[in-house]
Amino acid sequence: MANIRHLASLGPELDFLSLLNGDSKEGDARGRVSRWLRSGALIAIVKGMYVTAPELRKRPVCLEILANKIFGPSYVSFESVLSRTGLIPEAVHGVTSATVKRNRHFDTPFGRFSYQHLPSIIYSFGWTRYELPDGAGWLEALPEKALLDWLYCAGTVRSVSALEGRLFEDLRLDPDRFRALDRIRLEDYARRMPGATFQVHLPKMLGRYHA
Repeated sequence: MANIRHLASLGPELDFLSLLNGDSKEGDARGRVSRWLRSGALIAIVKGMYVTAPELRKRPVCLEILANKIFGPSYVSFESVLSRTGLIPEAVHGVTSATVKRNRHFDTPFGRFSYQHLPSIIYSFGWTRYELPDGAGWLEALPEKALLDWLYCAGTVRSVSALEGRLFEDLRLDPDRFRALDRIRLEDYARRMPGATFQVHLPKMLGRYHA
């Protein structure tokens, strides 16, 4: 019972390291985790990543925290951020993230977690840490960076009109919400990203929509 109370106190999203509980022998911890899995106190998500059973949770499972823990380093970005902030109309099933590692996806009991590679020079800025009242937190792109992350992965465009088509037709970006984004932040991020899309066409487009 004491072990179960301790498990409940750790929070719903747990990796193997957080379950060691000071054990000097990893085998002892693995045995305990195996017992919790058999009893249903723990639910396996991917190898080495778990959530506690619903009756042990003091808050709902946070998918963004799971996304950071399942594969890293990573931060939540792309359509997940754009949808939640109303920049695009479609709901996103699962969580989309950026990583410096190769592209990956994981299908889990909590949906699909997708990871898109970004070069380290692009990955290194434009995200922040969000925190829940219990202190657990995750890394997530600011809306402006989530948009530019998506645009980078979508490929180079050759003109402002092609850029508008990419954003407003392909992505279905909401023009009014786009105008409400922080222009200074967009320009700052664009200067740090390579290619004509960001160095030439996006600044011209911002001049039209953020006059």
